[in-house]
Amino acid sequence: MEKHKTLKLIKNSKHLPQIPKSFGEILNMLLAPCDFNMDECIEKFSMHPQLEATLIKVLNYNSKLNREIVSIKDAVVYLGAKNTRLIAISYITRLLLPDRKGRAKIFDNSTYWKHCIGTSIASYMIADRTGLCDKDKMFIYGLIHDIGVTVLDICLPEHLDKIHMLQQKGLHQIAAEKIVLSGITHSDIGMWLCKEWGLPDEISEIVGFHHTPLLSSKNITEVEIMHLADSISTNYYEKLLGNETTFLYSEKIMEALGVNKECIDEIVDRIPQEVKKVDRVVDFKF
Repeated sequence: MEKHKTLKLIKNSKHLPQIPKSFGEILNMLLAPCDFNMDECIEKFSMHPQLEATLIKVLNYNSKLNREIVSIKDAVVYLGAKNTRLIAISYITRLLLPDRKGRAKIFDNSTYWKHCIGTSIASYMIADRTGLCDKDKMFIYGLIHDIGVTVLDICLPEHLDKIHMLQQKGLHQIAAEKIVLSGITHSDIGMWLCKEWGLPDEISEIVGFHHTPLLSSKNITEVEIMHLADSISTNYYEKLLGNETTFLYSEKIMEALGVNKECIDEIVDRIPQEVKKVDRVVDFKF
């Protein structure tokens, strides 16, 4: 997989954001708070001044604090593992979506970003309704579930435009990707990237299998929720593009999650309004 010519093109493009594997080690620590080693985590944070500065700035922006946070130790102690993890993953999203602008000429980056937000919202709602996993975590994962697409937009914009043109002719996204990318998809690219950066297996599984949840062997519930959320948001995204395409929801996944049609219909109705809210307040410049 690592020798695939598309991945070589991405590596050689000189546009791929560089995230050292030590950053992935931080996320692994934060995903397992029972084994959380505060001193070790703080030491690794100190290796990433930008992330450290982001955490401190976010906290000091909160007007409810009665004192200024001046160090990464103060920040992690105050936030706790869960909230620190959310901001750390948001930081990855910020690197992948600089100024929310891609390089593709035909592919509509800003509209696709709304699909990512829609997936975040839908996965949050499903997790909230079912109580099967951490809803805040699922929201953040929704933002980066399609990092394979955003990497193409940044590194190989011509390829993404070709894919989009095939889609406009009626070809399914995955089929179009396999034609243009010599047999691989944005999910494959995203999973490879997660491994390159040393990101937690939980994130890698969601990124790699959200289109093929039945092939996943780890974090199955999270992958199934992301699959259903992505399907819900894809219908929303297609409407934004003016397409009449309708994607069917997997009855097997719905049954596994205990989600019925009424629940999905309610999420569908709420997505447009919720996307507008999130799009207004999410700021990756911090």
